[in-house]
Amino acid sequence: METTGESIIQVKKERSYISCLIKGCGYGFKHLGLLLRYMWPSLLLASLLPIPFICFYGGQMDAILRKWTELGYVPNTTLKAMKGEVTRCSIRNVFNLLLTLLFALLLAVIMCLPIFVGLSFGWCLLIGLIVSAILVPFLSAITLQISFSDFSLGRCFPEGLWMGYKNFGRLFAFELLEFLIVLPIYIIANIPNAIVSGVCLQAYNGYIMGDTIDLPVIFPIVAYLNFVVVMGIILVTYLVINFSRCLMWGSLVDEVPTEAEANS
Repeated sequence: METTGESIIQVKKERSYISCLIKGCGYGFKHLGLLLRYMWPSLLLASLLPIPFICFYGGQMDAILRKWTELGYVPNTTLKAMKGEVTRCSIRNVFNLLLTLLFALLLAVIMCLPIFVGLSFGWCLLIGLIVSAILVPFLSAITLQISFSDFSLGRCFPEGLWMGYKNFGRLFAFELLEFLIVLPIYIIANIPNAIVSGVCLQAYNGYIMGDTIDLPVIFPIVAYLNFVVVMGIILVTYLVINFSRCLMWGSLVDEVPTEAEANS
């Protein structure tokens, strides 16, 4: 592996959540070209078929971030050179994905419960926001531990819960600010998807009413290519923002830095 020529950055260092977000995004964007040369196999596969290749993408990304934590710089490496680490990180990434899906399912169930006792949709939304505000910092801490720590998966859960409890305010503020930054990007990126979905819905409604579907034969291909492009934009955004998440984890871990890290 070769260095990228920039100064060493100590990941395991106490920082404010704003500093983690700004510095991490800037660092990830600065080295986006180098990252894409390493990430392009999983980026392409995850854009074409998010299931199951999204875990491969997350594993490859976590592998390079772990190297960044260890070395202090983004190495100029290849997928072949990091095959073992990518495999290990991909397996751990499956647990992060399952945990996130479980959280989404739990949140959906909690939001639907008020309906059964006669409450309005506004109450469902309010309860969902309150539950999210309480649980997201804990979910974030656990997923950060799974992604970047060397703990076993069994140990990541209690350690993550303890980290979330001790740093609830910082994690909440970080996740909220991160959400406000990525939300406009996701909305803009999904405008083409919204247009395509609207066309499909209108065609389907016409078909239900007895009209013939007069969409061009090439339309399904165009719709799929549109999905691939949008998915690629979202994945690249996640790649850049994940550098901030790595810095955030490094600012929260209770770990004495090594001599090399202390002198960097």
